[in-house]
Amino acid sequence: MEIYIEKDVFIEALQLIVNISPKISSEPIINNVLLETDDSDGNHTLQVKATNYENTFLGRFRCEINKPGRICVSTNKLFNLVREFRSDRIFINATPQNWVFLTSRNSKVKLPGVDPNHFPVIEFKDLEKKIEIPGAILKSAIDLTYFAIGENESRKSLMGLNLEIINPDKIHWTGADAYRICQHQTKMTDQIEGSGNIIIPKKSLVEIKRIIDFSDETLLISFNDNTFQISTNKIKFKTSLIEAEYPNLNSLINTTISNPLQVPKEDIINAVRILNTITDSDANSIMKMTIQTGKMILESQKREFGEGNDEISCDYSGKEMSIGLNIRFFLDALHIFEASNDETISINISDPGAPITLYCEEWDYFKTILMPVKIQW
Repeated sequence: MEIYIEKDVFIEALQLIVNISPKISSEPIINNVLLETDDSDGNHTLQVKATNYENTFLGRFRCEINKPGRICVSTNKLFNLVREFRSDRIFINATPQNWVFLTSRNSKVKLPGVDPNHFPVIEFKDLEKKIEIPGAILKSAIDLTYFAIGENESRKSLMGLNLEIINPDKIHWTGADAYRICQHQTKMTDQIEGSGNIIIPKKSLVEIKRIIDFSDETLLISFNDNTFQISTNKIKFKTSLIEAEYPNLNSLINTTISNPLQVPKEDIINAVRILNTITDSDANSIMKMTIQTGKMILESQKREFGEGNDEISCDYSGKEMSIGLNIRFFLDALHIFEASNDETISINISDPGAPITLYCEEWDYFKTILMPVKIQW
């Protein structure tokens, strides 16, 4: 194989797979990337393939082919070398003995390759459920729910993003753990046929976002009971789904909102940031939020860290209540609303022992719910 490829093109390709190919594994062949030339459609392209069996990637990137072929070489080593090359253009050639030569200006490198015939077969099947969706919509769904997705392996069903087709023009995206829930609703322009309820692993969502950032185009989503795929003109990616039943959270998500309060967004985010700074070395630190007519009082108290309090004006006229919240979880939820144009955040508190709901007027398609914690003062 002999090809020329632009450095920036090659770097983009390798950035998309460097976290898919493991640096160390019990099966060393998957620590490598498979590079194959392809000019079947009249265009010179380099096919880049990587897998760790849970996640699989195939991308096509422009190049200049002098001699067709295929090579298999360490992904991590190749990525680190290409980043250091100073020329805008890289020459790659390989011998039948699986030696790989890289040339960039005055830099010449010789790497040992692996027999490409040993690399796992990469294939993408036609899956039964298909949805066309703008990449920006899928990215927004991930951004708004990612922080709430669980990481506790004892609750496998909560370790991913739940995609549920509610009706032919509506999708719910839900992320949750034992302490918080986020749900984002997408209204589809084109009708979706049939139903679907799957869990996409949290660790795969980062790779999906990278692909969206790279392609910036409409995606074809397809899935069945155990596989989720996304496809663009240049890239195909698939991941194994979490094979579990997502819990029914409707009773919590659809809680009736009776007497919400409105609080200035910047004021409450700033106040909670201050409390979090005081206790930032303890992920389980708790704050007390007291609401009274026209104001909200936020307090933290932990002897080994210090204490803080803040008072914020708010639009509220109900009964006085105090509720305990995990400071970090509350701040994570508030940060999501920084991307909205609303100047206020609405908070629904029905009872000191009940979950609270956060939402804003602009985002009528999104809400997040936090579970209360006991307060000792």
